[in-house]
This record gives sequence, structure tokens and C-alpha cells, in this order.
Amino acid sequence: MPGEASRARKTAAAKAGADIRGEVLLTLAQLRLATPRQLKALLLPHQQDTDHVRRALRNLRDESPALVGRTHRAQQSYWYCTPAGLAEAAASGELAPRGGRTTGKRIAASKTGLREHGLALVDTVVAFHQAEAADCADWLVEVAHPTPAGNLVPDGVVLLADGSSAFVEIDRTMSYARLLAKLERYDAYRNAPASGRGNAARAPRSHWQETYAGPSLDRPFPPVLFVFAPAPRRAAPDTRESAFHQRAQHVHGVNYRIIVATTTLEQLNRQGPDEPVWRVAGRGAGEDRCSLDALPKAR
Repeated sequence: MPGEASRARKTAAAKAGADIRGEVLLTLAQLRLATPRQLKALLLPHQQDTDHVRRALRNLRDESPALVGRTHRAQQSYWYCTPAGLAEAAASGELAPRGGRTTGKRIAASKTGLREHGLALVDTVVAFHQAEAADCADWLVEVAHPTPAGNLVPDGVVLLADGSSAFVEIDRTMSYARLLAKLERYDAYRNAPASGRGNAARAPRSHWQETYAGPSLDRPFPPVLFVFAPAPRRAAPDTRESAFHQRAQHVHGVNYRIIVATTTLEQLNRQGPDEPVWRVAGRGAGEDRCSLDALPKAR
């Protein structure tokens, strides 16, 4: 009958939208915002279009109260969790427990580049996910880490497929002075004194040891991965990357206590993190690039 095939496709899309409803909600709660294209790449990579993801988003938006919201600019939609959506995602028990989760509404509506920064982080998550270097569920966004000089807040922390972790920083418009100041904050976090009293079985540990070193302290300090993304009226990412390396040579501890590696978002998207896209920063590091698993270990 005329229209029957079309109705069948719409029914299939509705079913698929319902099937991935929970995954879409959890992903937005975790990453704060995403486009339908990014959600498709993470959740339905073999689908040719975003129809199923868009149906899931509409279903979540149409609930009462709405679980997701949308900002629409320049023929692109940016989706985020509402407070009700965050509450439902947290109640599922599928999110890593942490305080301070916020909706992505302010970021999605931003006109200052904050939205593009958040989207570049999601593109980085997609690149790691597609290379099977880390699952999209194994990321934490903007979690505070205490140091004697104040909190260190990485753009992202990722649990890699080999069980180790890495800090991830996205740069689009930050000054070199602020980038180097953040490196110094990582050094302060790495060298923060142990907290707590310990016990008869083990000595007191610092925050990074408790969080990332494993029960037997056999894992080194996680590498800090900088991803340089494009921004209007800024030098090209590869130019900024090279300038960063010149300055990072003079930061104490880099390429010794802290391993810092850089790439551009374009290289990461084109080749993936498991390919030789990472350039190690620091005195004597050179310009050769290596894969993620070939990065040197912090001492």
C-alpha cells in the first residue's frame, strides 16, 4: 500500500529512539552537551544518519518534566540535560558518583567560545571511542583535584583501555601564559604531600596516588594530553602546538615528573589516539610523534 514502507521506517525509528533513550541521557549527563552527529558517532556508529538519535532526543525533551533541552544556532542543534535529566541519570546508578554535575545549558547557549570548547572535548571523546582507546562512558569532565595552590580542574580525565588514566586539556584560545600556569598546577598536584594518616598496612598517600596509582602504587603519574583545536582569529592549531612546545621546555618537571604530549584535533580525528599523533613536550624530547601506548612514563 502507498505509504506503508514510509510508516514502517518511522515505526523502526521510533523503536530505535526508545531503545537508546537511556544511553543518550547518560551521555549528555556525562559530557554536558553534544550534537546529534556526535551522539550518533558514540552510540550508533554504523547508522548512516542521525534519525534514531534525534528521535531519542525528542522523546526525552517531550517528557514532563523535560529531561533534555536544546539550543539551536546557525542550523545546528546543541543538546544538554536539564536538572530533571541529571537527576534521572544519577538515579540510574550508571554514572560515576561525583558531586557538582551541572547541566550544559549555559555552555550550549554561550557566545564566548565556551560551547566550541565543549564540543571539541566531545570530538576528542569520539576519537578515543572510535579507536577503542577508551569507552565514552570512561570520561569525567571538569573534576576538581586538590593542590596546595588551589584546585586543578582538567578539562577531562579518561580511563584508558589498558587500565591507566590520562588528563586531557583542550586548547582553542587560552594564552600561553595560562597554559604554562596549568602545567605548573599539574606539577603542584603531582608533588602535593600525602593526606590522611595511613595505617599499619600502608603509608599515607597523596590524592593522585589514591586516585590513579592503583593499590600497589605501580602506576606512574598520568600523562597530560593537550589537544589543540581551531578557533577564529587564532593561529592554526599546529602553529600554537609548536609555540607551546618551545615554552614548555622551561617548565620544571615536564618530561620527568610529568609527561606532557600534544596533538591537534584534526590529527586526532584523522588518525586516532592509538596512531603516532602525540608529540612529547620538554627539553630534549624532539619533534617525533608516537602513539598513546608508546608515551614515556613519568618517574
